[in-house]
Amino acid sequence: MKAFPFSKNLFWDTDIKNVDLRKHKRYVIERVITRGSKQDFEKLLTLYTRDEISTELKKSKELDPKTRHFCSWYFNIPINELHASSFYR
Repeated sequence: MKAFPFSKNLFWDTDIKNVDLRKHKRYVIERVITRGSKQDFEKLLTLYTRDEISTELKKSKELDPKTRHFCSWYFNIPINELHASSFYR
């Protein structure tokens, strides 16, 4: 089994042995985008295509306003296609 590619502290609330990088793609992307280090972000870009990341970010309801704006800029996604968590409203 390959070593888990991201910082273990990002997934403090789950057993990382149960995290399937394909099956739980949105969960992984959201967690890394919102809480990951630069190294985690760089690893994310090697595991998933920009299109995969963009697609999952458009479905996400977990982004904070700052992360939403960064993702819009970095992945060239219109801001109105990204949703901020209701926690921040």
